[in-house]
Amino acid sequence: MPRLPLGLALAALVAAATPVLAACPAGARTTAIAAVQGDGPSSPLAGRAVTVQGVVTAAFPGADGLEGFFLQDAAGDGDPATSDGLFVRIAGGVRSPAPGDAVRVAGTVRETGGMTQLGSVTRLERCGSAVLPPPRVVRLPVHGPAAWEALEGMLVTLPGPLVVTDVYPLARDGELELAAARLFVSTQGAGATASAQRGIVLDDGSRKRDPAPVPYLLEAGRPPRVGDSVRDVTAVVMGAGSGRYRLEPVGAPRLVPTNPRPDAPAPVGGALRVATFNVHNFFTTLGERGARSAGQRALQRSKLAAALAGLGADAIALQEVESDGMRSENALLKALNARLGSNAYAAVPDPAGGVGGDRIKQAVLYRPSALELLSSASDPRPLFERAPVAATFRQRGGGVFTLVALHLKSKGGCPAAGDVDRGYGCWNLRRSAQAQAVLDFVAALRRATGDGDVLVAGDLNSYAAEPPLRLLESAGFVDASRSVPAPERYSYVYQGRSGTLDYLLASATLAPQLAGAAIWHIDADESALVGAFGRASSFAPAPQTPYRASDHDPVLVGLALTKEKGSGAASQR
Repeated sequence: MPRLPLGLALAALVAAATPVLAACPAGARTTAIAAVQGDGPSSPLAGRAVTVQGVVTAAFPGADGLEGFFLQDAAGDGDPATSDGLFVRIAGGVRSPAPGDAVRVAGTVRETGGMTQLGSVTRLERCGSAVLPPPRVVRLPVHGPAAWEALEGMLVTLPGPLVVTDVYPLARDGELELAAARLFVSTQGAGATASAQRGIVLDDGSRKRDPAPVPYLLEAGRPPRVGDSVRDVTAVVMGAGSGRYRLEPVGAPRLVPTNPRPDAPAPVGGALRVATFNVHNFFTTLGERGARSAGQRALQRSKLAAALAGLGADAIALQEVESDGMRSENALLKALNARLGSNAYAAVPDPAGGVGGDRIKQAVLYRPSALELLSSASDPRPLFERAPVAATFRQRGGGVFTLVALHLKSKGGCPAAGDVDRGYGCWNLRRSAQAQAVLDFVAALRRATGDGDVLVAGDLNSYAAEPPLRLLESAGFVDASRSVPAPERYSYVYQGRSGTLDYLLASATLAPQLAGAAIWHIDADESALVGAFGRASSFAPAPQTPYRASDHDPVLVGLALTKEKGSGAASQR
């Protein structure tokens, strides 16, 4: 019979007219696939030579594929704790059977890459064709690895729509993570969940790195965003390689753009707009962090300028600007003013106290037409890797407030002992100490300016229910993004989990003057393929668009400052 094409749709196989139900020649001793799989995480027959038979459900041959095929016992053993499917690895040069082939195969049972499989194949018999077994219906969330282990190697179908929760591995590994709904970091707050078993990886049937063409594009030809959907998926279950179970698709899943790119931030009200934005290592120096070429640098600068212009903020706290004097923020300022007109924005000079010893720093941009810069300061204590930078402004014809640009210690670079991960990522104790130091700095600023209205802005590297945020909130600071609807309350996506790392925190006196808040989801949901550092520049939107200008979403608030704010404000007028 003619070979069925690789990846032939399941429906076509099941609906084939009067298929031949083939049986391999009688007399050979075989072992049930369920007995090979067993009811635990590894095979009770590992290392033993066996002969199995069944129907090929999917084939991914060759070095660019998975170097094998999936075989399933159509009848099964009736035990839901044991899988009736098995991956068979075949050597290069051996012609793979196709989906729908009935085969008998002899080889050695192995546990490789977290998966039970048959390798060192000594005999492979094709016995005709057969009807594929009906796929097992699986509904997310699936709780615990044992549930996926019982399906390893089997044909399954996941009724949709399923939500894309992670797009980061798409460019490198051809993978997406799917779940029943967007997944949030567990320390994001009430109702958030981050069980590692609530999502599943959709692979592309290949081990090839940096696949070309890139799989799983939307109909418009662009990569999906987190929050887009995948309709019903039919696939075979690949074992727990790299600690994760994967779906290897039978047919091509259909992606639907259910999370469209936002053209502009949501309205925030107020007469003043203030934003914070982590600009993802904006360096004019090449080859250190950020851009590796002049082309990447130009694209990053242009996209950041588009994002900054789109915010329409009167003051913007920036994080991850190269600490090179004022060269990098001046380069960004030049690009921004080229879009908006000469001198639309100005940069607050680095304070006399310095900006710390890190390769990145905080910077503050502002509109001179809306704000008058009264003073600036920094907190250069060694506790901070990057010194907080403060700027006190008077609104033209209005009140006074102080903006503190902040970037706390990251969760990465974990120590071997001491401030290790105890549920909040590494360095939580240091971040908490830095948060307390920020309160001391704010107190000093209030004494120096005579004004109590302070907006702490920046990347705190802490999710909303973690100790640094609780400490600041217990001191009276109000997280402006609490007014953002819970499903939209995130500024970062990491390993398929969404949460807020970026904040605008208003002091107790400033909080009543908050008019609204928004998180502009132009970055965190986007694939790196469309950013300045993506390997496939053909995916990058035109440079004048803001999408994937960074890996953090900017956060924006509206302020309705009161002109008279007590005895302290009078000294500023």
